[in-house]
Amino acid sequence: MGLPSPGLWLKRLWVLFQVALHVAIGKVLLTLFPRRVKQNILAMGEKTGMTRNPHFSHENWIPTFFSTQYFWFILKVRWQRLEDMTEQGGLAPNCPVVRLSGERCSIWDFMQGNRPLVLNFGSCTPSFIFKFDQFKRLIEDFGSVADFLIIYIEEAHASG
Repeated sequence: MGLPSPGLWLKRLWVLFQVALHVAIGKVLLTLFPRRVKQNILAMGEKTGMTRNPHFSHENWIPTFFSTQYFWFILKVRWQRLEDMTEQGGLAPNCPVVRLSGERCSIWDFMQGNRPLVLNFGSCTPSFIFKFDQFKRLIEDFGSVADFLIIYIEEAHASG
């Protein structure tokens, strides 16, 4: 794997500008209109189901929006997406993952013969936890014909 192409560097620079502008405007709006920004963020949470979780507390994660940690996380994710290549119905990219034991491996290491491997990406967000029981039911219903793998992704908010 060599150096990224000049086109990729230009795309990364453009994404850096977009994310920096997004965070700067968000920070200004959060400072000037905290109540309105909070309402908008909670409205986004309604769409994803996060606010339906009885254990959900928006005080835990709204303050992390537009922080330095938020900026670096969003930038990293957007840069990674520039290089993601996959087609619907095709093979998943053979991305590196780390098992709970700490062992490093790749997604394809979890494939067994011709059995489909269902990937579920998520983190400890209220919406993911709220819908986890539905995923467990899928495993119960289709575990005899497919394998399931949950891939934990980093969160964009402080971990405490």
